[in-house]
Amino acid sequence: MLQKLADINFLAVLTAGLTSFFLGAIWYMALFGKLWVKLHGWSDEYVKEMQAKMKPPVFFGGMIASYLIAAFGMAVLVVNLNLTGPADGALLGVIVWLVVAACAMTAQLASQQHIGLFAIDAGFYLVFLLVSSIILTWWRA
Repeated sequence: MLQKLADINFLAVLTAGLTSFFLGAIWYMALFGKLWVKLHGWSDEYVKEMQAKMKPPVFFGGMIASYLIAAFGMAVLVVNLNLTGPADGALLGVIVWLVVAACAMTAQLASQQHIGLFAIDAGFYLVFLLVSSIILTWWRA
């Protein structure tokens, strides 16, 4: 598997990672941010307090790094499974999402959190894994 690392398109990995970051911003700020905060039971004051504690370079840098690592992992799967084209990418994204969502559900079942939080997060995982895997396979077509 390691000998295929040279086949990874690192520009595609960068594009997939950064696209995921911006999709997350849209998902958690514009689309579901207020509901996500409400379902956590957080007040506006608490959110501001959390934001003050976490420096933006650390928060956003950590997010970008995480998405780049995820995109790299997907790229390793893409080259080792010799996937090309958006249909292959979409199927890979859904399969990886099933694994991630199942793992997240085990945490959900053991928590006291509202099921809506799982739905919002799992929905985003599906979107970003689909988009990332389609980007990575499209560039191999």
